[in-house]
Amino acid sequence: MKQDDFEVMQEHSIYYPFADRAEWELAKFLCDNFNQGQITQFLKLLWVVSEMRKPLSFKNAKQLFTFMDALLVTPRWKCTPIHTDGYTTTHPMNLIWRDALEVVHHIFGNPIFANHMEYNPYKINDNGEHEYGEWMSCEQASEIQDQLPVGATIVPIILTSDKMPVTRQTGSLEMHPTFLTIGNIHSEIRMKATLHAWACIVYIPVPKYVVNSEFSGLLEACIWHKCMDLVLQNLKVAAGVGEFMVDPMGCQCYAFTPLAAHIADLPEQTMIACVSKNASPTTLATQAQFSGGITYPPRCGSDTLQKLHKLCKSTDPWKVWEFQELAKQHFLKGVHQPYWCNWGHADPSIFLILEILHVCHKFFFNHPLKWCKEVIGPSELDARFRSQHKRVGTRHFHDGVSLNTCPHYCGCESDGFAHAIHALIDFIYKAQAPTFTRSSIDSMHFILEAEARMGTSGPISHFQIPKLESFNLFTHSIQQSGALIQHSADQIVNIINRISLINVMDDNWIAHVAPQEMHCFQAIRPANAAFHVTIAHDLADRSAATLTQHYRLADFPNVLSQYLNAWYKFRLQLHSQLCPCNIMPSQQVQAYPPCDAYPFGNCDIVLLQPTDAHPKSLPCVIQVRMVFVLSPRGSQLPAELKEPLLYVQQFKITAPPEAEPHIAMYQVRHSFYPASDGSSSHTRIGKIVRLIDVTHAVELIPIYGTMMDCSVSSTTSLERYDNFYLNAFSNKEWYHTLHADFV
Repeated sequence: MKQDDFEVMQEHSIYYPFADRAEWELAKFLCDNFNQGQITQFLKLLWVVSEMRKPLSFKNAKQLFTFMDALLVTPRWKCTPIHTDGYTTTHPMNLIWRDALEVVHHIFGNPIFANHMEYNPYKINDNGEHEYGEWMSCEQASEIQDQLPVGATIVPIILTSDKMPVTRQTGSLEMHPTFLTIGNIHSEIRMKATLHAWACIVYIPVPKYVVNSEFSGLLEACIWHKCMDLVLQNLKVAAGVGEFMVDPMGCQCYAFTPLAAHIADLPEQTMIACVSKNASPTTLATQAQFSGGITYPPRCGSDTLQKLHKLCKSTDPWKVWEFQELAKQHFLKGVHQPYWCNWGHADPSIFLILEILHVCHKFFFNHPLKWCKEVIGPSELDARFRSQHKRVGTRHFHDGVSLNTCPHYCGCESDGFAHAIHALIDFIYKAQAPTFTRSSIDSMHFILEAEARMGTSGPISHFQIPKLESFNLFTHSIQQSGALIQHSADQIVNIINRISLINVMDDNWIAHVAPQEMHCFQAIRPANAAFHVTIAHDLADRSAATLTQHYRLADFPNVLSQYLNAWYKFRLQLHSQLCPCNIMPSQQVQAYPPCDAYPFGNCDIVLLQPTDAHPKSLPCVIQVRMVFVLSPRGSQLPAELKEPLLYVQQFKITAPPEAEPHIAMYQVRHSFYPASDGSSSHTRIGKIVRLIDVTHAVELIPIYGTMMDCSVSSTTSLERYDNFYLNAFSNKEWYHTLHADFV
């Protein structure tokens, strides 16, 4: 039976009862900007009711709102009061939620994802090794599929949740939103918030109890699990007995919905796993064992439920204080009914997966970065970051420091300390790869012992850091659940919640957009790079002598004598090394002449590999000093001379990464013309090359030595120093490119 009178017609037109998309857009504009009286006045205008114009389907504001309510919508929201007998809250609690199973139906059948879905587990062999990437390629997918009926489809559920404030200074209201997506959608599509692969399923209230604060946190956790159980109830039934769902292509599937992942920060993971704060939520390790570098057995959900069952037999779980004290003896929180307890195949040691931001980046900022400041001094470290050459598209740290700390403190510390920090950064970059094999996982080793230790409040004499213990779990997490999530729970919740609240009507249309109305973009093939220069030249029809004076390049007339057109910049666009089917945003390469602000010019560093060079030869490191093309003024140029050219100054590679294993970066040096006496002059070697031979934009970091020259700034560092490191950590794309092609 059809749900409403309009559903039959909506199978043919998603805009029905509106005539077409144009009429729907008008209706949407009126609803967004006018009140009912203004809408009625607009609909009475002669311009609207003229016989020369096609009449609208709606005649007044009431009919317009009726039509809008009849449009296809996402699953309906509900509001349920929450009561806790015996425990009083400062404000009434209302649970705002919708059925998670309806949301899964909605996402699974969305035609936008038709070309980006996976339905069956698979195995990829890379040189004889199992490659882990998407969830369907991991071990958990195959294990679950083997237990399902023949022909069944897995729809893996991915949840993310994080506490967030709703109001500030007007009651300090907090709620706990939870979002849902499915693992069938490719991760690169799923993690783009604007593609609407995530949907909010519940806003759980954060209660404030009029009770002893020592167990108010336990009551809050119990309410959270109870609310999650209500919202996910039908989804858990489908995980056990199956549910027929329609996929994006209109085919019916017999689907099962196991819990694949729940993304959360560490405090919330302990709440989900129902363990105390001094225990790991995914292993049997406790706080005293976090620093041992030992991988402890997983904290299986069945063991946790068994302990809770025994505790409930001996003590009433709603005698909160007594039950909490007994639970602490077993490193449990005291929540006796976890939401996942009756969800088939759900095990916190598996579905509580690691994510990059909290486990890696925040760990680095909270601990190793503080150790670096202890060794080198915060003022010296900040000065080195401020002196870095500014590149467009790359953040320049005027006051603070970034993740790529390693090369900036070289020369002030022991090799062992530098090796430890370098290994940590190496590990973090390797962890962000989209695919893994057993050998690549084994290569993700790091050194824990360092010569300086610093915590949040001051020096610490131990390594009992919860996030440090999580580093031992990467192998297990990748093999069970695939590549790590690149975004954190709070990022996903904040971004998607903001988008979902901006314009619900747009969401409804996007979720049901017809495939033929989608915009397609063709990737650049078969080339690996694209270059962009503006049609208008920054400098047109200038002689070589004029440009020599403008750019202060004394040897340029000796290299070329011809009228020129010049640019101050160009753009380089590459395919992603991590996901080759993706095209990266274009990157601006600067080549500005000297001025008051930049006494030596503002010129970026790139790699150059001529097309006729040997494929295994190392590329040249060069600084782009001028972007130009020969002007047709005066004579007709052959076709090969009409393409953009670069005047560059060269660097020479002075040491490979193996020369300093604790740094493991290429070292380069300015190249100078020899003087008449055989020594080096102060004139750098320049040459003219083709723009299309540029392969990458890179970053050089001066080798500062023990102390930095205080007179050096970001505008002069590339010229005032002669020796540099080729930064391997400027971004994860360059890191993987460098290690795949050159190291």
